[in-house]
Amino acid sequence: MRAPILLLLVLGCADDESVPTPDDGAIDPIGSYDVFAWTDPFIGTGGAGAQVTGVGPHATVPHGMTLVGPDTRHSSYGAPAFYHYGGYHWDDDRIDGFSHTHSHGMGVNDYGGVLVMPRDGWDDAWTRSESRAAPFSHDDEEADPGWYSVTLGDDGTRVEIAATTHGAIHRYRFAAGAEPVIVVDLGHTLGTASIGDAWVELSTDGFEGFQSLQGAYSSRHGGAPHHFVGTVEPQAVGVGSWDDPEAPSDGGTRGQGPDSGGWLRFAPGTTEVTLRVGLSWVDLDGARANHGAELSAAFDDTRAAAVDAWRPYLEAARIRADDDVKRIFHTAHYHSLIMPSRLDDVDGRFRWDGAVHQADRPMYTDYSLWDTFRTLHPWLILAHPSTQADLVQSLVRLGELGGGVPKWPIATGYTGGMVGTPADQVFAGSFLKGIAFDEASAWEQSWAHASGPTRSGRDGISAYLERGWVAFDDVGQPASRQLEYTWSDAALAEWAEAAGRSEEAAVLRERSRRWSETYDPVQRWCIGRYADGGFEPLESAAAWAESYVEGNAYHYRWYVPWDADDLIAVQHDGDREAFHAELEAYWEEVYREPDDDLPDTFYWHGNEPVLHYAALGSLTGEPRLTVEPMSWIAANRYSDGVAGLDGNDDAGTLSAWYLFAALGVYPVAGTDRYAVGAPLVQRAEIDTPDGSIIIRNHLDESGRTPGQVTSAREPLDAWVVRHEDLLRGLTFEP
Repeated sequence: MRAPILLLLVLGCADDESVPTPDDGAIDPIGSYDVFAWTDPFIGTGGAGAQVTGVGPHATVPHGMTLVGPDTRHSSYGAPAFYHYGGYHWDDDRIDGFSHTHSHGMGVNDYGGVLVMPRDGWDDAWTRSESRAAPFSHDDEEADPGWYSVTLGDDGTRVEIAATTHGAIHRYRFAAGAEPVIVVDLGHTLGTASIGDAWVELSTDGFEGFQSLQGAYSSRHGGAPHHFVGTVEPQAVGVGSWDDPEAPSDGGTRGQGPDSGGWLRFAPGTTEVTLRVGLSWVDLDGARANHGAELSAAFDDTRAAAVDAWRPYLEAARIRADDDVKRIFHTAHYHSLIMPSRLDDVDGRFRWDGAVHQADRPMYTDYSLWDTFRTLHPWLILAHPSTQADLVQSLVRLGELGGGVPKWPIATGYTGGMVGTPADQVFAGSFLKGIAFDEASAWEQSWAHASGPTRSGRDGISAYLERGWVAFDDVGQPASRQLEYTWSDAALAEWAEAAGRSEEAAVLRERSRRWSETYDPVQRWCIGRYADGGFEPLESAAAWAESYVEGNAYHYRWYVPWDADDLIAVQHDGDREAFHAELEAYWEEVYREPDDDLPDTFYWHGNEPVLHYAALGSLTGEPRLTVEPMSWIAANRYSDGVAGLDGNDDAGTLSAWYLFAALGVYPVAGTDRYAVGAPLVQRAEIDTPDGSIIIRNHLDESGRTPGQVTSAREPLDAWVVRHEDLLRGLTFEP
């Protein structure tokens, strides 16, 4: 039996613990160390089947517009779309070229814009990716935050890339005797994406042009408009172009059309070429301005500037832990800071929903909100609140300009991707945790889509509000949608209560309890209903059913983290012990299931609906059923290898889960509460504008249920800590 929890009030923030031992790693402050040495962009770049991550080792700066690096293929099986969401897969052995835009861990093919490729001489076959693709070895490949490098295995060209916010600088070093060329291929795409239109003009000074990339999501609003400018040093001695890859024109200065491209040729014997590429979503003038503002320095200085951009972010979190945990943690921190990405140019102009606007603060796009509301945005609120403030305010403004809060914006417009209105949880959680933004405008937009049809709002909302449940008759996947709507309404209710909107709070609180309308007490699952009230017959809880988005009945069984007491009341008539018995049996099934390349039946950590399941133990007063599964997930679904993530990272969502697990807490999105578990580290220090958050872990080993947890502010409320108390630190003791 575990010792009962003792909740103590510890005054002050001193490091003199009550039961220290001389070698207790929780006590001594963590000295400075090189976080870059513990950050490995290759972690999670592999995987197979459902465990493919969509992660690449591309160069970028925090929340930059560009994510620049290799698009790869395999000499035997090519470049299957599913393995190349992010352009790169560890098992590949050939590089098609280096494109300038990628998503991070996204589960569809998009981006991969403006691909360039150095070669040691021109061949008409270089107009085709599969023909010019160069072999490479991981032994000749390196990456750090902001920088990527590889040696091409056939001609020995050394490629280095350093990122800026709106572009990148490339340095190519060629073998002696080469007659180097740089190929610009505007017909290149990732997987199922296509090109709507493109053109490029070339001169001996470089190139400029446009590429409308039609990805799985960006095509929904007309495509991602890549405007680009590239300059070279030294000057080229010749150019060529093509409209049709089968008919390249040596000396041609313009390529036009969806398969177009061109090349620059340098003097024989040239051993080094520097290429600087600036991009803009707005127009060619924006690309020129971005290029001029960010790409005038030498390569090494630009690389150093990228490191300087990363340093304050990555050094804000320090841990004392085993080496593998340390590598996973710092790489997860890095991955949590890639998306959302920058939308506006250096002059503040940005394109959104078909028009150009002016910004007075940074603007962002690429919000994978159905994923990131759960862990990523709570992490940014905790560790990077000023960044979160910009991200939230940007989201508010995009909604103002477009007539509805986007649920998955990419590049310059709406996609309507996924379900629900997850910006609600982001807005509510940010407000409740003290993030400053235009709260009145955000509330107006959230209240609107909770009350009726809006752009990018809740599908089937009118019938749902009238009937009380989302029905198959109105829209697909009704169980998932209703569970999403009720979670959002619960978050909006807490926000309304805190902001003094009592009438709206009462309405939303009642609606949040409608999650139970999806629960069939006969089948004992949350499942979709029809307009006449009947539930969909569930043939197998393990099979993906029409009731759900990306999951099965197990994955949506307990989708009520905001009110776990109500969950027990509905599913077990308030019998807490019965719920805990069911939860324990469930985790035993999870532990026994083989970890193969298919989506896991019981708990699929590589997808979002179950991410809060490990928190349910502490949320219902049984911390062992949080500590044990959280420790198991961290040990069995993460590693410091290339298969170190359990599926798509989805803009840093899985990475942020690990960051919280390392601290021993898990956020209930849309609230100011965290479930308390046990840290994976001895000590953690998270710097914030108001001081450092210190986590002290006196337990003998990670995964052991604490007998005593103290806050430096006031006693914890059972096994739940509020944000204001977490900011003052936690101490875990046997």
